[in-house]
Amino acid sequence: MLVFLVPVVLLTAAVLGYYAGGGLTAVVAFAVTPGVLPALAIINIALAAWRVAAGIDAARATNRPGLAIAVLGPAILFLVVAPHLWVGTTIAATNDLLDTTFARGDTPTETEPPDDEATIPPDWTFPPDGEDYATDPPQSTLPPGEPSPDATNAPRPPGTSGAGSLPPLGVAVPWQRPGAVPWGDDGKFDLLLLGSDAGPYRWSRRMDVMLLVEIDVSSGKVGMIGIPRNLINTPLPPGKARNAVACGCFTDLLNALYVEATFRHPDRWPGSGSVEGIGAVRSTISELTGRPIDAVLVADLWGVIKVVDAMGGVDVDVPTTLYDPKYPDPVYGRIELLIKAGQRHLDGRLALAYARSRHSSSDYARMSRQQALLLAIRNQIGAGTILNAPGLFKAAKGFAWTDLPRESLPNLVNLFGKAQGASVKQLRIVPPKFPEWLTASEVTKIRNAIASLLGVPPPAPSPSPTPAVSHAPAPAASPPTSTPAPTSGGAAPP
Repeated sequence: MLVFLVPVVLLTAAVLGYYAGGGLTAVVAFAVTPGVLPALAIINIALAAWRVAAGIDAARATNRPGLAIAVLGPAILFLVVAPHLWVGTTIAATNDLLDTTFARGDTPTETEPPDDEATIPPDWTFPPDGEDYATDPPQSTLPPGEPSPDATNAPRPPGTSGAGSLPPLGVAVPWQRPGAVPWGDDGKFDLLLLGSDAGPYRWSRRMDVMLLVEIDVSSGKVGMIGIPRNLINTPLPPGKARNAVACGCFTDLLNALYVEATFRHPDRWPGSGSVEGIGAVRSTISELTGRPIDAVLVADLWGVIKVVDAMGGVDVDVPTTLYDPKYPDPVYGRIELLIKAGQRHLDGRLALAYARSRHSSSDYARMSRQQALLLAIRNQIGAGTILNAPGLFKAAKGFAWTDLPRESLPNLVNLFGKAQGASVKQLRIVPPKFPEWLTASEVTKIRNAIASLLGVPPPAPSPSPTPAVSHAPAPAASPPTSTPAPTSGGAAPP
């Protein structure tokens, strides 16, 4: 019996030592240190073999070894083999997820856009009305808890979402990649979360979710700044792109900047392929907010479905009924969506719909729902999530990309441990306080509001662009009297 218990006692003592030194956060931080998970996998196998051998040896030492083995056999199966199998599966799934999500190496790759701009459909975010998919399924109403449509409205594959257009690991980035300590000397960790939409009727991606999350390194306090997709005249960072436009700003909707950098004017942006587009969004949001961005995390929105389903769904307090008569469900096409007000348990598809629908409300209401969903997921992470870690990690694999390296994980775990129970301040750059059509004074107002939220000094005003010789200056347009959707012209830069 002592032989059976010795390695377990030693391993338990080591874990308790880490736990005593810093709680569960310290244990997880140690586990995700590069090289630790493979070592733990080997230890798990050796420990399982040791315990099985010790059990069999103890049974053979009795007066009736046959009976003892018959009794111990099921016990060993359920109390030794099954737990070690779960541990091994969890370790493998965790290591695989980390290897396929976090950056490593510096080999540049490139993704080529299509040859003809005419191939870009008119609506990159949602399938156009009447052209949902190759077969136009009938509409259906899907309130929470209702069964899915029958076989006559069969699900379709997820198209290209999550496959092929996220940057590969090890791709070169046109900015300084984070290190093991992924924040700068300002004591703040600024992470840009981008929810990218790709799939049928979209050859490229649009960044329809843009959220800047800042965590104070010492206190763990969190600030969340929601960036609307439909800002117009967003100031561009210094460089070719800024100098090429008289206003020094991006005169289309902000969520089209990825396409601008990867297809329309790739010569104005550093980098290549999909990282060029991510870099353009990254640097422009940094210019708009006045905050240095330490790292980027891009998630394919299709992955939200798989991850929330792997969590067993998510509980969300829906303040007002959400009704969308033509929501573009990624599985069933255009549907009639109804999520009633109240405490709701949403599966992955309805959670994505809750965060994504905008036809019956607005982009700004959608931003509020997105932040609420993120907080609901954060609050639901607990013992059940941990026990289902292999399924959760398998679901998340392939639907995210980040420039953060694996060696930064221990520091990130410690930081997120502080943030888990810390206060969260939120700011949404929405009307009527902040208009869609930006001017120099409005950009300054946005930067000052963000600085006030985060408790940092406001940034200095940006310099005016240096016009490129090859571009004739274009007259600045006046702000419209109604909600605009221009494709050219702009206000004076900040």
